[in-house]
Amino acid sequence: MSDPGTKRRGRKRADGEGTLYFDAKRKLWIGEVMVGYLPNGKPDIRRTTARRQDDCKAKLEDVKGKASGGTLPPREKARDTVAAFLDRWVETVRPSLRASTHKRYADIVRLHLKPWLGRHRLVDLKPDHIQGFYSGLLMTINPKTVDPEKPGSGKPYSPRTVHHCHAVLHRALDRALVWGYVSRNVAEAVDPPRVPRAELLLPSLPELATLLDVAKAADDRLAALWTIALYSGCRQGELLALKWDDLDLNEGALTVRRTLVGAKGGVPSYGEPKTAKSRRTITLAQEAISALRAHRVTQNAERLALGEGWSDFGLVFTSTIGTPLDNRNVIRLFKRALARAGLPDTVRFHDLRHASATIGLAAGTDLKTTSARLGHSTITITADLYTHAVRSLDVEAAARIERVLRGAV
Repeated sequence: MSDPGTKRRGRKRADGEGTLYFDAKRKLWIGEVMVGYLPNGKPDIRRTTARRQDDCKAKLEDVKGKASGGTLPPREKARDTVAAFLDRWVETVRPSLRASTHKRYADIVRLHLKPWLGRHRLVDLKPDHIQGFYSGLLMTINPKTVDPEKPGSGKPYSPRTVHHCHAVLHRALDRALVWGYVSRNVAEAVDPPRVPRAELLLPSLPELATLLDVAKAADDRLAALWTIALYSGCRQGELLALKWDDLDLNEGALTVRRTLVGAKGGVPSYGEPKTAKSRRTITLAQEAISALRAHRVTQNAERLALGEGWSDFGLVFTSTIGTPLDNRNVIRLFKRALARAGLPDTVRFHDLRHASATIGLAAGTDLKTTSARLGHSTITITADLYTHAVRSLDVEAAARIERVLRGAV
């Protein structure tokens, strides 16, 4: 029988087996395991902590499993937070993206992903963290929807915004997987909310005509912008990047060559059009040409009055000093134009593009021509977006076939 006063000697643990002990001062269970050696020759010891022994042991087993499977990130990568990784990633992908796309990614990272998920270590990010983020965002008021003059106004972020966040996060974590920072893309285990397909509720033809007529009568500085948007179907960024050199008013042609990404210090920043087919030339109606001629007269008067203070970038639609128009100001001025015409403020500037396509299709313009004018990458996109208008064309086609077949007049 051994002496009770002697210290009992335990067996020596093998390398890679790890150890588990309780820190009474911090009230934490701590697990440690050596997974190899650092470049300086010192042991690479990884540590896990948890309030419960079972949780700490599970974390330790996870580290050991990744180490044996070759998927354990190097020590410097294991310390990375989601925020630090996203900052590096969003700069890394800049050369492969259009300027406007990169800006959208950077905004999503800055406004949503970092505030909600940035504090987590990248290797500790779990599906439930992401699911909680999506649920929380759907209950958070979008500041852009708040009217300062109406207390309590504002709407939560939409499922579409959550979908955009999911797409960016998924792409970033895919890169983290390739780079060896994580062993799997945890965003694949999370389903974003379903995005309901919004029905296009566009102003009627008389309402659109009233919008243009009232803007013209009121000497609205941007009356030509509303007119060109409706007649051309161009995207807002394409119109705000439009230069006088892109117009041939004698031939009635508008050529899209670029899109406005932003304007820092009043200096425009341009990007490539959205798709290869977005580089296009569009024929303008006489009303649109007349609106542009009148707009040029007004702009020349502003330029002469301001003299050297005018910032000349050759842009068609500018501020009162020649600098590019800010998106928020365009929206604000468009809402004023709607109010003058008695139209609801739920109408969006982008709805003028939808209206242009719908009116053209209803008037008998074929789908291919409409798709080309809009700059869609494929005709399928046009057909999917404007199913209601395409359906009316199909009904008319059936009637035409019957008239020809039966010799009806």
